[in-house]
Amino acid sequence: MASAGPERTTGAMTGPQRRGSSEATMRWDGWIQQGRTNLAAAALCAATALAAGCGDDADGNAGASSGGGGHDGAGCLDAGSHDALFSLVDPAWCAVAVYQTDEDIGFASVTWGRHGGPMFVRSDAGGAAEIVRLTPPDGATGDLTATREEVDAGVPADAFLGGQAVDLPFFGWTAISWTSAFPETLGELILIEDRAVAQRYEVNGFFMAAAVEGRLLYTGLSPLGDPTAGSSGLYAAESCGAAGQDARLVPEGDASCAAPAAVATWGDNAGPVTADRRGNVFAVLPSADGSQQARGFAAGTIARGAGPTEGDAVFTLPGGGMGLAALAPEQGAPGLLVFQPTDPATYEALAPVAVAFRDDGGRVQADGDPAPLLDLATAGTSISLVADEANRLWIGGPLPGGGTLFAIAVRR
Repeated sequence: MASAGPERTTGAMTGPQRRGSSEATMRWDGWIQQGRTNLAAAALCAATALAAGCGDDADGNAGASSGGGGHDGAGCLDAGSHDALFSLVDPAWCAVAVYQTDEDIGFASVTWGRHGGPMFVRSDAGGAAEIVRLTPPDGATGDLTATREEVDAGVPADAFLGGQAVDLPFFGWTAISWTSAFPETLGELILIEDRAVAQRYEVNGFFMAAAVEGRLLYTGLSPLGDPTAGSSGLYAAESCGAAGQDARLVPEGDASCAAPAAVATWGDNAGPVTADRRGNVFAVLPSADGSQQARGFAAGTIARGAGPTEGDAVFTLPGGGMGLAALAPEQGAPGLLVFQPTDPATYEALAPVAVAFRDDGGRVQADGDPAPLLDLATAGTSISLVADEANRLWIGGPLPGGGTLFAIAVRR
């Protein structure tokens, strides 16, 4: 049977959180020890390597020639503002803001919230989930303000809360999930509105999610509403009805919206998925042979109403990894897919790499070879990668003395 995701490794990696255990010990090893457990940890790897136009930086090191548009460099902060966490390899990039928070992000996967800042979810007592939203201050430095929302999610005892909370661009919903403990992979997608559960659907192996207008996309093992474990793949569920008028993700006889279904199936385990602000979608799924393939889906092929499509192969790499973010093409510059791989032998987090891409002609095409984007201050540090609505890259991770640092990186 296909496995729903990779084995948890040490560090701030993403993944389900076991209900009832402390943040420091929330591991999902039991859940994913099924099937090809070690592969899963390895195979989610170098998910966004390849970068366009690789060249030598000022120190003679090959760096990722970045896409995602350009800025004039005004407002770039000194590299010392973030060197406790990372340094930028490519001199074409700089940090324009650096923020801190005392919030413990733990193993959660950070996403971009509709409030205008990072967000994540963690488990709470009694099957509840706590969604934490971080709002940046005015200016380029300072503390992020945390707002916490507790939701009575009804996560069963011994189940695992999913690693993400994702704000959907329709119905005002926020999506979270849970998955059963080993050896099961059955779980639920839970849709939250105004701090209450609006809808919930059975699903098998729900792992990571992204969304475009009118469509939820996720990696997992079954279409929404189907409890049976099937093929590893990228799945879609469309918005049906209207806000406040029987809003849902299944048609229930409504011919104007399609039934949940697979977009494409490949690999043997679930992996990360992300969307850029133009509606291009990227997913990375690992296989039993220890390799993983990243595919890109151009906006027109993955939008609401589109049928199944195989997507475009972006790269095939060994190993594992979780952090995945996409900056859209703009101002004539290519987009940039950024990924933090893990070592295929030790599963230790490696320095993030990047691949430039273009989305011309209804296809996503990689533009170059793997190249580093960041150097980690401390080897093995797992970091968060997320793109904001201004097409900037947020890089977050733990500080040696405690707390979490977020830096906003842009191309000069």
